[in-house]
Amino acid sequence: MSLPTALNYLTIFRMPRQRRYDLSRAVYWFPVVGLFIGGCLALSWWSLIRVAPIPVAALVVVIEWVWLTGGMHLDGLANTSEALLSWRSRASMHAILANPHIGALGTIALVSVLASKVVTLQNLDPQRALVALFFAPVFGRSAQLLASGLTPYAKETGVAVTAFGSKNRFLKALVAILPLGLAFQLGWIDGALVLLGWLLLFAVLVRRIQILLGGNTGGTLGALTEISEAWVLVAATVEIPNIQWEAFDPRTIWPL
Repeated sequence: MSLPTALNYLTIFRMPRQRRYDLSRAVYWFPVVGLFIGGCLALSWWSLIRVAPIPVAALVVVIEWVWLTGGMHLDGLANTSEALLSWRSRASMHAILANPHIGALGTIALVSVLASKVVTLQNLDPQRALVALFFAPVFGRSAQLLASGLTPYAKETGVAVTAFGSKNRFLKALVAILPLGLAFQLGWIDGALVLLGWLLLFAVLVRRIQILLGGNTGGTLGALTEISEAWVLVAATVEIPNIQWEAFDPRTIWPL
């Protein structure tokens, strides 16, 4: 079944020693897996803030976030950062992506993303943080689904190769974007900021990855996931000022 396959691939709830997945249909369930992860995080946050200080709750929830995915996406983020920021040839970048070891660039990326998640949760209103935690993982998995429909797989073989394909691009885009309406739980203006900012960030990252690597890989999908999740939390902290449009009335400047 497709949903169990998606759950096996994206979380720690996977079959032992299973290394090959048919993601051709399971990829459509990625946003649903994001809802599952977000529900777990939101429930944990709701429970923790009642018995622990906010900073402690934020740290524990982010650790749980990493644990639920087995650190797979963070590994992709580290390797992608090492490759894309190395300014080497395409072949060398792919070799770096296949290397399990990371250096300073990958470490900086990991620390930046994890720190942004912890700090934003510490500074968000607890109720607003609860909402953001619920749908942030959906943005991460929708990024994977959308990228798999818009770009080719950059290698001939790989664990995620079956998730890619030129067929049903419109359906992939539709399934990926529709759940993102959950962002409007923050409010119409704040939700629009989250959504439009994510679309811009996604477009820039995917375009850059395709230029440098020739397409996406499982590792770059993990990087897109982590960056998307971090963006949602950061954007949720932004407070849109209540503009008093009367202040722009020209009559207050040049009275007749």
